[in-house]
Amino acid sequence: MRIVCVGTHLTASFRRMGHEVLDLHPPGGIVDIAALLDAHGFAPDLLVQQETLGPRVILAGLETLRCRKAYWAIDSHLNMHWHRHYARLFDVLFTPHLSLFLALPPQWRHPQAVHLAMSGHARPWQPHAGRGHDISMVGVLDKHRPLRGWLAELLQDRFGVQARQGVPFAEMLALYGDTRIIPNESIGFEVNFRLTEGASCGACVLTPDVGPDQDALFDDGHEMVVYADGLDMLEKLRFLLRRPDVAERIGRAAWKRVQAQHLPDHRAATVLNAVDKAPGNAATGAAGAEALWLTLFHRMRAGVLDLPPDAVSTALDSLPDTSSNMSARLRAAAEPPKAHPALPVRETPALSDLFDRLLATGAHADDVDVNVAAAGAALVRGDLKAAKPFWYRLHQARHLRQPEKPQSVYHACLLWTELLRREGRDAQPGFTYDPERHCPEAAFEMLVLAQRHNGNDLEWMRGVERLTSRRKALTFYRLGILARLALEPGAPWRTQAEYALACLRAYRVEQGLHELADAGQRATAEGQERAFLRLLDGHGPGGHLRRGLNVAPAAPPHMPPTTPPNAEVDISPDATAAPPADGGDRT
Repeated sequence: MRIVCVGTHLTASFRRMGHEVLDLHPPGGIVDIAALLDAHGFAPDLLVQQETLGPRVILAGLETLRCRKAYWAIDSHLNMHWHRHYARLFDVLFTPHLSLFLALPPQWRHPQAVHLAMSGHARPWQPHAGRGHDISMVGVLDKHRPLRGWLAELLQDRFGVQARQGVPFAEMLALYGDTRIIPNESIGFEVNFRLTEGASCGACVLTPDVGPDQDALFDDGHEMVVYADGLDMLEKLRFLLRRPDVAERIGRAAWKRVQAQHLPDHRAATVLNAVDKAPGNAATGAAGAEALWLTLFHRMRAGVLDLPPDAVSTALDSLPDTSSNMSARLRAAAEPPKAHPALPVRETPALSDLFDRLLATGAHADDVDVNVAAAGAALVRGDLKAAKPFWYRLHQARHLRQPEKPQSVYHACLLWTELLRREGRDAQPGFTYDPERHCPEAAFEMLVLAQRHNGNDLEWMRGVERLTSRRKALTFYRLGILARLALEPGAPWRTQAEYALACLRAYRVEQGLHELADAGQRATAEGQERAFLRLLDGHGPGGHLRRGLNVAPAAPPHMPPTTPPNAEVDISPDATAAPPADGGDRT
């Protein structure tokens, strides 16, 4: 075949397989792919684009190409807010984070999504006896990665390991090849580069349990070591240090797996096989134009793309009135660069016109995204009167139970939070939500907006707790909320135990053990010791929580929680800041 590769590292693999390849690496930004192909005089049978870390390339004109198209989304855990639209321009979507795409609402899922993790590296085997480091950690440490910072502190405190930052790629691989054990942490509890890079170098990778995407790559206990929390990690790390033969056996098995299944040639074969079997799924015509403009709009909202102020609105106005289009038009009208969110809807002409059209025609009455976009546009302005009709019409169109009447902007935000949570629209990791400007799309963003109006009361905190209990990626926010809830008068011992478990997941091991011991004492005093032990066994089926409590220092009366008792729990806007959307998270 004639294959055009955009930003991929599979060029050499395709050529070894006998294909003619045009290798393109355009700078970040919007690239007219048809014009670029014409300039090279190349008419492809297949286009393969790989998302590259750093500035992203958005290909314009894909809907006009008459070839198969495949996209390899690498950083979906931080960029799903635009990936879900951009992927529609391709026949096949490849991703290391298939579980994230499968969890999307049905209308946002790609019909041909294939699990494909980042490639490993062909490297010679180095016996562990000749390696100079027992433990190494390389990774970015900043305010966007608080859990990783606590992991680094834990490793330094317990093992004298100093985390390294800014290590050049070749030097990092050389370090991994000279290391026996690599503790891993992932910013969104997702498969990351450190796993395949460490395995490529034959190190024993100690990694958090991130689910099926990771299990598809390596076998726990045979090719990697999975841990449940910081306490479990310490226990397994000590074991591996005591038994270097086990660490070497696991590292060598992982290295063999990489050489047999996870090199670029294997990835190239997977791509071609999946493309060959896939029906034509890529959006074309007006649907393709919509997918492109929705991609650009969401990147503008994230602050990583500059376009003329009216470009998106003008383009979307010219396209068919789909629910995705209408949702974006509502948000574009409510969020222009010079918007005044304090103004009521009726004093914002473009927004008011859209509201009138929707309410007069009943269009998209049963669509969650359209109604939450309209309601959010009103609520961010504090305009409860304009928001209410969209709450009621959604319930009526879907024949839902009698809706609770919103009593205030704050109350309306909480009601929408619960509805979005039930719809599976929990959060958008990687998108920095600004409650002063953005219309909320997800349950977590509704809670941020609610906090702006009347946050930090008990009902709000319980809403945050319910939401964060479902998403490991929100562990940091869960930690602060549970610290507050545990100090509420009459708070049950279970709340303190949940706070302790969150501490352990966040690598705050000493704090977690103290809180867990205290919760156990309270449970025993209330005659619920067996319930407490069941909780321990449910969260630590291997027994590490019981063992940790047996060796923990005697618990003081009550250690101060992470968040001071009288402090507000801030989840907006700086506290919800995501890593730079185009910075990636390679390490």
